[in-house]
Amino acid sequence: MATELGTGKGGSADLTGERFRSALYGERSYPRDAVFIDAEASFAWDATVRNVREERPVVLVFPDGIEKVIVPSAPVAAQEDGLMATARRLGSRLNPVRLLG
Repeated sequence: MATELGTGKGGSADLTGERFRSALYGERSYPRDAVFIDAEASFAWDATVRNVREERPVVLVFPDGIEKVIVPSAPVAAQEDGLMATARRLGSRLNPVRLLG
């Protein structure tokens, strides 16, 4: 397990740390080798994509206490319709705004 926290105090950074500690002490159940990411952190998108590509489960923790668990089912890097391909397709449909140009 690992955690990636933003630099700010309070909010989702504290909650992310709490969830990580509760997983370490066996108080809550998460997928094996899950990476806990502060959803408000500036690097949250990059960290999520990187870890999913490496087939690691991700737990995104939001400031309101909601968490989203992402468990890759197959190697995303090898899939034609992976996360980035989907984002690019969505970005091209949202013209003139390009998400991942």
